Amino acid sequence: MNQPRRPFRINVGFLINQPIGFSREIAFSFEQYHFQNDGKTEDLSGTITLIRTQTGVEAVMDFSALVDAQCVRCLEDFKQPLHTTFQELYTFSQEPISEEDEESIPEDGYLDFEGTIHDYIFLEYPIKPLCKPDCRGLCIVCGQNLNAAACEHAGQK
Repeated sequence: MNQPRRPFRINVGFLINQPIGFSREIAFSFEQYHFQNDGKTEDLSGTITLIRTQTGVEAVMDFSALVDAQCVRCLEDFKQPLHTTFQELYTFSQEPISEEDEESIPEDGYLDFEGTIHDYIFLEYPIKPLCKPDCRGLCIVCGQNLNAAACEHAGQK
């Protein structure tokens, strides 16, 4: 399946005339998705909920994906599940933003969430990925993957 050119670029202009508290949920699902800055995922799915606030739009995002990883104990490749939930605030104001965690909505009304989704989902990547919690790793003498088979060095340290 081909992915649309910019599926996370959403026109939020329809929210300008909506009452405060109005929300719309937009769901996404891709078998494979390649982010513009080289992030490759599989089974990327999630939702963006756009909520009209007094000053703009709050985007509440919930995404999960699988990424390629290598176990730090046994060095086997596996698919690492990642999940993130976060929110961002975008203001309608054209004045300079006073808070550093706010962004303004451009005049054309389009917000591109791709970079934000990429950053948050890859922040969930573990420092020491494990293929499974009880991974036994490699034998320190012969290098045998102890998940696959035992070796004669199993009792030695």
